[in-house]
Amino acid sequence: MEHSVGSQTTGLVLEPSSQTTRQPRHAATSAERIIIALFIALPMSCLGWMAIQWINYGVDLPYFDDWRDYFDGTTGSLNIGYLFTPANDTMYAVGKLLESLVFIIFKGNSVVDQFLSMVSVLGLILFFQWILINKAIKDRLLAACAFSLTLFMLQSDSYWGRQNIAYHQALPLIFILAAIYILITHRWLWPLRSSILFALGILSGLAYTSGAFSLLALTVTLIVCIAGNRRTYGELIPDAVALLCAAIITVVVQGYVLVFVQHGQVHSGTPWALPNSPEFWFYMFGKIGRSLMLTASHPLRSLLIALLCLALAVAVAIAGLRNVMTAETRHSAPARLGLVSLLLFASVFFYLLMVAAGRTDLRPANISTPLQLFAFGFARFHFFWATLIWPWVFVGAIMMAMTLWPQREGAIRVAAVVTAGCVVVFTMAAGVFAHASYFRQTSDLSFRNGACLHAKLLAGGPIDCPTLYPRDMTSAYANAARMGASFIRYFPPDLLESAPRNPIWNVLDRPTDKVTVSNATVEIRPGILSLSPGRDVQMAFSVGQADGLHHCLAVRVEATVGVKSPTVVQLFYRPWGAPVFSQADSRTRQIPAGDENTVRFLVIEPHGFRNEFRLDPVSDSQPSIVKELSVSCVLREPGAAG
Repeated sequence: MEHSVGSQTTGLVLEPSSQTTRQPRHAATSAERIIIALFIALPMSCLGWMAIQWINYGVDLPYFDDWRDYFDGTTGSLNIGYLFTPANDTMYAVGKLLESLVFIIFKGNSVVDQFLSMVSVLGLILFFQWILINKAIKDRLLAACAFSLTLFMLQSDSYWGRQNIAYHQALPLIFILAAIYILITHRWLWPLRSSILFALGILSGLAYTSGAFSLLALTVTLIVCIAGNRRTYGELIPDAVALLCAAIITVVVQGYVLVFVQHGQVHSGTPWALPNSPEFWFYMFGKIGRSLMLTASHPLRSLLIALLCLALAVAVAIAGLRNVMTAETRHSAPARLGLVSLLLFASVFFYLLMVAAGRTDLRPANISTPLQLFAFGFARFHFFWATLIWPWVFVGAIMMAMTLWPQREGAIRVAAVVTAGCVVVFTMAAGVFAHASYFRQTSDLSFRNGACLHAKLLAGGPIDCPTLYPRDMTSAYANAARMGASFIRYFPPDLLESAPRNPIWNVLDRPTDKVTVSNATVEIRPGILSLSPGRDVQMAFSVGQADGLHHCLAVRVEATVGVKSPTVVQLFYRPWGAPVFSQADSRTRQIPAGDENTVRFLVIEPHGFRNEFRLDPVSDSQPSIVKELSVSCVLREPGAAG
């Protein structure tokens, strides 16, 4: 390839030629095709391996914030009021909608939930990264080299493996990448393009707080690009207006949550860290270091590497800005590279600023030195956004090298392949494919938490497992059982059968006071009721005081029933607030012919019970005997007296 160096190459730009608006594609050799296939396949294989290992080791058990909606029974709700109710420091209507759909379809199964979100979110990000890179650079070999750096995004301990809802923080990235793709393509006319961009902006802003403010940063950057080169980017003005409207709407909504719901604090009692403090920056550098899969055990070395990579990113951004300002057409590959880099860098940088502002001062008191703060920044999954910029830093650096040394394009391409190969080897050595060991660790934690939940149910509560959720979960469990949550099959209410029963009411001690029989004649003997055949025979009875079971979340009703032929026994109960008995609030048991059929009903009701019950001992017309009828509370609301 020949390159002409004109007056525009006096500055550092991302295009190898000032006169060329479109980079010709190189005809790949056989060796290059193998390298291209390998570099494309590696991230895809890593995602596939990650999904397989999650299926192998995933445990169906909610964790921490996953329990939140079980407390008030809103899990699976499609109510608009619920979807737009702030929680967890943000408004995340998009995520709530997705979780509700998962609960409706899969009953909130954690393994299915995280598998679907993992494959769809990471798969979509990989898809957009690939098509954007190919729009920005026409050399398929270099595009594949850059794409291989998406391996950083696929490292363990990100949004998957613990909480089902953690991935909500990655949702804005999908909408941001989709918006950037629409901005650099020319397939659609502006009315359609702007409408879609507005919708993507709203979705980003309502997915998480970070989505709204990062969208604002992207929009401001786009406006700067338009203002700096209106001749080339002027046609994007309607798009910028659409994104700005979406950003303003969602920033106001999320700002309202921060100011009036959170009282100006992301984390209660923790002040904001400001950019004028060194702690702010060292913590943020830790996120950058973690995104590069560096190690916190050698903080000085990792800090130097992170700063070097950050400096390269700044250089690429400056070159990209120069490229945008001097572009003659926005559809040239260099112009696209500059615009994509600037918009993505702005979004990610603003996100990192938000994370540093909200989380720097959450550190323990013994973390105070710069290197300690840097290492502290490696914790948790907030590094994820930063991983998206490294393929673009790589592409930008290669284009800068081609600008500086146009006559050495072949050597630069070889260097790009070698560099990408070294990065791949480094990520593999750092454990980018080590998903099995990570998910094994998270499953061990889930098993320990499950053992705690199992033991608490056997003991009849209270259900307090601090490593599963930091406060008592008795009411949350009752709601989950009532709603048929997937994990309940592993921790069924039947475990309460062995729980201490307090109090116990023996109903037939004084049957004339407590039992009303309908549609049959009754013969009363001490502790025994003999009922004649009848149609729809009913035994209504009450226990204790009217509010005696208000704070009881699970009751056990037991009786011995004698019948001449097989039949069905049905128990009716009244949840607290229910005016009458109903089929919805009943349970049935089939029994064979015999005099000593023990029938047990264990019923969970998150809001407690009225003290009134009804037992229908037979479903057909035949004589029956009922004895040893008792009601007991086996799971009580936390703090309620027995």
